[in-house]
Amino acid sequence: MRNIIPALLSIGVGFVISFFGLDFYSNSLENENNIIAQSNKITSSKEDTPEEPLSVDNSSTGSFSVDIEDIQKNFDNWEAYAKENIDLMSTFIPLDDEGAAMEKGIFLTLLRTGAYIPIKSEKKGKVQYRLTGIDASSDEKIKKSIVSKASIAHQYFKMEGKKLPDYNFVDLNGNAHNKADTKGKLLVLKCWFITCKVCVEEFPELNELVDKYKDDKIEFVSLAFDKKDELIKFLETKEFKYPTIPEQKDYMAKKLKVKQYPTHLIVDANGIIIKMVNNVKTLTSELERIMGK
Repeated sequence: MRNIIPALLSIGVGFVISFFGLDFYSNSLENENNIIAQSNKITSSKEDTPEEPLSVDNSSTGSFSVDIEDIQKNFDNWEAYAKENIDLMSTFIPLDDEGAAMEKGIFLTLLRTGAYIPIKSEKKGKVQYRLTGIDASSDEKIKKSIVSKASIAHQYFKMEGKKLPDYNFVDLNGNAHNKADTKGKLLVLKCWFITCKVCVEEFPELNELVDKYKDDKIEFVSLAFDKKDELIKFLETKEFKYPTIPEQKDYMAKKLKVKQYPTHLIVDANGIIIKMVNNVKTLTSELERIMGK
């Protein structure tokens, strides 16, 4: 923790200085300042918190199967490692730089300082990410990449546990999708638009999810930027089994605070957002975890 406390203090100062200039940080200033007060009594409060406290010795925090110096030699090395191992929106156990469990919001905030990289390990089959001080000689692109991804992950993390904003969707076939229709069901939302290549490439895997959970109380719905006629024409050439709602750009950006596309939300039967993730692989694993399949 000796390296984390100064970083936390610098975060607080940075937020005060930038209060009037950076809207993103100003909206969360009160929460971020609370982080400093909690830095000496870190607790875990969300689903990704370990059931038992983790001790700080190496045997309890899992082993690292990576050369930490090598992955920081250049951006390509880091990008290859991160793509294969790191997803900050997934469910994982956050560890500080001494291997002690910490709250995920603080973990992501520290990554946003640019002072750390996350390193993956496992303990009893559970994924852990541990903060590791970034080398002073590391490529600046590594730092910028981590800060960017941690910032979006932190924004999505803050949405988890909140009520899904009011909605009354009507899909391309004229069917309604509102709170009354989805009550008692798990709701899975996909946020996308026609010209988003990655969004469209996910269709086959998302169709498989619809088939896999067809007998469960899950409703799959997609929200798109595009106009009704454009979507109808486009989906004539691309099979997509989600009911699709047109012209939802404002709802996604302003209500759901979506920062990148695609984005997927899992909403529980009470209308509470459980997870926000940005790829079908993580969506699939989170659904398996939630549904026990």
